[in-house]
Amino acid sequence: MNLLCCAAVTPRCSAGALVNTKSHQAKLQALAPETAATLERLAEDLARTLQAIQNAEQKVNTQCADAVARYAERKDELRARMEEYNKNADTINALTSDLQSVSEDLAKVKAQMDTRGASMTDTKPLLKVKTALTQLRTETKQLEIRIGVLTSTLTSKKLKEASIPRNSEVSKRGADCEAFLDDDDMEQL
Repeated sequence: MNLLCCAAVTPRCSAGALVNTKSHQAKLQALAPETAATLERLAEDLARTLQAIQNAEQKVNTQCADAVARYAERKDELRARMEEYNKNADTINALTSDLQSVSEDLAKVKAQMDTRGASMTDTKPLLKVKTALTQLRTETKQLEIRIGVLTSTLTSKKLKEASIPRNSEVSKRGADCEAFLDDDDMEQL
């Protein structure tokens, strides 16, 4: 009903609102000192509590300062060790890849050595070479004998031609020498 009354402004509504406002003001003025005192006490309590918290925080900070410093040192050490670990991990990875490539190269070399070793134990080519060398030595000896016979024959022919018999005694000696040379040629063959 008041709402309808206030919608159309009438002197009666204004007077009621004024009365209500004055009664609220009186109640507020009666409660204000009491509320202000309560708020002041609450503010003092909060200030004391805040001060106690700050004191406790300072006390905890001083008590834990060594622990905080040790924690900071350990954190720095951990970071340094992690960096070293990462560097070492990179080095290990590089060395591992190098080891892998060296292992592969070693396997190739071992395979080549096994192949060569197998071919080295095969003595057939060596026996063929040895047989060929023996045959060459035999043929060389035969050729040397032939060369010797031919040289001797050639020398005797040259001697015969060089010494034409001038008298009978020389011719008799020449015949004996010739027979002697012919006998030597026959023995060598």
